[in-house]
Amino acid sequence: MKIDCCDLACPEPVLRTKKALEELEDDSILEVTVNSVSSIENVKRFATKNGYESRVEKDGDKTVITIIKGYECAIAPKDEGEKFLDKTIFIKSDRVGEGELGDILMKGFLKTTLEFDKLPKYVIFVNKGVYLTTKEEHKEVIEILKEFEKRGVKIYSCGLCMNFYKIDAGELKVGEIGNAYDTMDMLLHTETVTL
Repeated sequence: MKIDCCDLACPEPVLRTKKALEELEDDSILEVTVNSVSSIENVKRFATKNGYESRVEKDGDKTVITIIKGYECAIAPKDEGEKFLDKTIFIKSDRVGEGELGDILMKGFLKTTLEFDKLPKYVIFVNKGVYLTTKEEHKEVIEILKEFEKRGVKIYSCGLCMNFYKIDAGELKVGEIGNAYDTMDMLLHTETVTL
């Protein structure tokens, strides 16, 4: 089966991939054609997370992701329950509140979180929050987030938000590009703290 997900906004490529895989018999192959970096990463991550083997091949300005249904790939073991809190930090802005104080509060809250023995499983950035993972003026926050990542916390920046603010995928300095499907999965299966 082949599906064309070019020029589709997040989360449509992942949702169409999911639906196509549900319709396929085991031992079948799905080819998903996409044309954005965020779609490539999101579809690949969805396939891996759900136990499917996938291959990525460039085809001019498009990319074909071949997903093999019926052959499970090796998936990394799930996070140890003792290591992480069952929480997600959901960040919707590049500051907490307004102005200079808002910048100071954001840095302070994130840095203080690193002092706890148990960290949240995920940190998700949406809207102007994506500036914190991409913009050089937020290098102090980026360094704090790199420490989160070293300790195993998964960090995601909304791909649609990055596109909206004309932030190229290459500008991402920490974490991965996320999508609406994964974001809602995380938010629905963990307690959420919003900043």
